[in-house]
Amino acid sequence: MDESSLLDLLECSVCLERLDTSAKVLPCQHTFCRRCLENIVSSRHELRCPECRVLVDCAVDDLPANILLVRLLDGIKQRPRNGGGRPALAGCAAGVSASPPGTAVRDLPVATRSSPVKVWALLVLLLEHHLRLRLPSLPEASGLGQTE
Repeated sequence: MDESSLLDLLECSVCLERLDTSAKVLPCQHTFCRRCLENIVSSRHELRCPECRVLVDCAVDDLPANILLVRLLDGIKQRPRNGGGRPALAGCAAGVSASPPGTAVRDLPVATRSSPVKVWALLVLLLEHHLRLRLPSLPEASGLGQTE
């Protein structure tokens, strides 16, 4: 998965802009930028999830931040930048992936790329990369515990 694909996972599905730390998570676990949620409330006088249409019975300000998203954004912001001024990503974003070919998020149907799925897919990719760095490859690990 390249850097741009990884960063695409962090976008609001309403305005298609990059989510930031002001993004809010709805009770249905979909995440949107605060501005889009406020625009929905001002135009419709109620808040329904743009993805699943569940009615949200609290004010936008009362909705919690998506803590995982905030941490991911902070992590991306702290990474060294590449020549294009964007964060230089390692691991899965740089082409190191433990996933078999054809399992990239960009290969999933568009309907499965909604906000919670995006965040979950990103979390899985980051975990795969972490495990790949920390654990020996399977052929090497399969010899553990065997006596010669």
